[in-house]
Amino acid sequence: MQGNDDNINPELLAVLRRATTTPQEAASLIPNKTVILVTITEALARPGSMLDLFLESFWVGNRTQELLRHLVIVSLDHKAHQQCQAVHPHCYEMSSPSTKQLSNLTTDALFMTQEYLVVVWRKIELVASVLQLGYDLLLTVCTLPKIT
Repeated sequence: MQGNDDNINPELLAVLRRATTTPQEAASLIPNKTVILVTITEALARPGSMLDLFLESFWVGNRTQELLRHLVIVSLDHKAHQQCQAVHPHCYEMSSPSTKQLSNLTTDALFMTQEYLVVVWRKIELVASVLQLGYDLLLTVCTLPKIT
């Protein structure tokens, strides 16, 4: 089911199109509209942190380099977005009035707090938008392990 592009953030649509269209695919009758989505925060995006390790795994894996062009990194804050743009071509900053008013999305929000729920719902809305546009979707996680 393909949805209407009118209600979709134009920046999101542009990133999705770049991540799924190569010159060869543009000429194809059946384009590959598969995207891999991962969300990051500033803490995950710092140089030498989890984002670098995550991206490196695509370079060192067996036949995984070609998947990088389908990877869309969704940043939850502006600092993460800036770092993403420095290391990857397909970055989308997921911001809205509801997320901008939150005090700090760069740290883990406690389960079921207002900050946690806002972020969860924004992610659900993002996934719904991507699916409504007719894209195939793989969600993955890039996270810091909790050390206690």
